[in-house]
Amino acid sequence: MSLHVAFCLWGLPDDPAVATAFASDAGFQSVDVRPGYSKLPDAERTLPVTCMAVAHLMPDGALLDAASEPARQIAVKHVRSGIREAQRLGIPDVYLAPPATPDAPAIAAYRESTLTLADEAQRAGIRLGIEHFPGRGLPTVRETLAFIAACGHDNLYLLLDVGHNQIAGESVAESIRAAGDRLQYVHVNDNDAQSDLHLGLLEGVQDEAWVSDALRAVVEAPYNGPVSVEVNMALDDPRASAASSLAIVRRLEPRV
Repeated sequence: MSLHVAFCLWGLPDDPAVATAFASDAGFQSVDVRPGYSKLPDAERTLPVTCMAVAHLMPDGALLDAASEPARQIAVKHVRSGIREAQRLGIPDVYLAPPATPDAPAIAAYRESTLTLADEAQRAGIRLGIEHFPGRGLPTVRETLAFIAACGHDNLYLLLDVGHNQIAGESVAESIRAAGDRLQYVHVNDNDAQSDLHLGLLEGVQDEAWVSDALRAVVEAPYNGPVSVEVNMALDDPRASAASSLAIVRRLEPRV
């Protein structure tokens, strides 16, 4: 059985309809989207949507970890709207980036926002994930899982990004084992092991053995969701990087 491979539409400098058409033509099986995707006509939404980045396109000054209560509430309202849109579109998973800093006030504010949104998503029948992100308030998988555990909410999960693992020096296989049934979703990309470049697979420091091991860890986990290719729209040719990444997944994925 082959892995289900999705594509993050924000990896192209095109409008969502054009990006969706590319993903379909390239052979991706589903897409990850930003808020507002429901504005596309049904005829242009040609692939299933498996995840929404509900905190993308946040209004200026709005942060889930803001010290200002009004700024935080604007952010919560934005994400709540995204969750409701995801529900209308039948999207099973949505996710958040972590807080900007590990400072205690930021973590506390983010926790309050996240718990509110986890309740909202649960009522909508949608899982809410948190992405680990080097340089931010939850820089590692280990710290993100600890935060999720401390929140004590059964609708909080981990979105794992293998490129972020690479920067943090965390084993993908060990991270997946540690996440267990909290693993919500998986993004795949490459980088220089220092910056979050979102290169295509094998375009940075990865080699085939590293990618193969990461894909095997996904397949062997109690996880049946997609691996989603996330490239940077600023690359010289993000379409080529995306298509190449899909081909690499197909070539290196374990056969089970």
